[in-house]
Amino acid sequence: MKILIVEDEKKLAEVLKRRMERESFVVDCAHDGKTALFFARTNPYDVVVLDLMIPEMDGIEVCRTLRKEDNSVFIIVLSALSMTKDKLRAFEAGADDYLTKPFSFEELRARIVAVTSRRFPRRTDVVRSGGITLDRDRRSVKRGKHEIHLTNKEFLLLEYLLMNAGAVVSREDVLAHVWDYEFDSFSNIVDVYIRYLRKKIGEECIETIKGVGYKFKNGV
Repeated sequence: MKILIVEDEKKLAEVLKRRMERESFVVDCAHDGKTALFFARTNPYDVVVLDLMIPEMDGIEVCRTLRKEDNSVFIIVLSALSMTKDKLRAFEAGADDYLTKPFSFEELRARIVAVTSRRFPRRTDVVRSGGITLDRDRRSVKRGKHEIHLTNKEFLLLEYLLMNAGAVVSREDVLAHVWDYEFDSFSNIVDVYIRYLRKKIGEECIETIKGVGYKFKNGV
């Protein structure tokens, strides 16, 4: 997943960049509105994390300009402005989400996962990565030309991993998206289903990131 952080506080931007890169996101930073607009026009970002009070061109204008240009990148506003009127202005300009400062990185990450997850059903019914093809409409999965039969939960788990291919997803993320917290965070249900899935699609497709979660490998 490719993310643009637009933040004029350079120390904060650098901290966010490092944290996101640990999650295997690809991250660029811009410290003013004009640079942000240039980056967003010339790179295929999945998400823009956008401060509102930035020099050269404020965040509202950046957001509004991108939407006028039919740029559908997800925009999450990250701002110290917490009044309802400020949030409304951002949403009216085309923002997808709004998080106020101070904030936790975990919440920001969760919001990034949530907004990007919403897009995939609108993009295509077919998701491909690492030699795996998942067809939502037909509820089918293939590796190359070989069809793989999955249970419903295995299908949903693979779908979520493919949607986030190349990025690390935690057990908690998987529980939230596949089981809707039907099980508590101490359950080993995710590990069990990862094991089932590996047996069917190939052990090498899913990497375990010790103490963090799992990553579907793009280049398998």
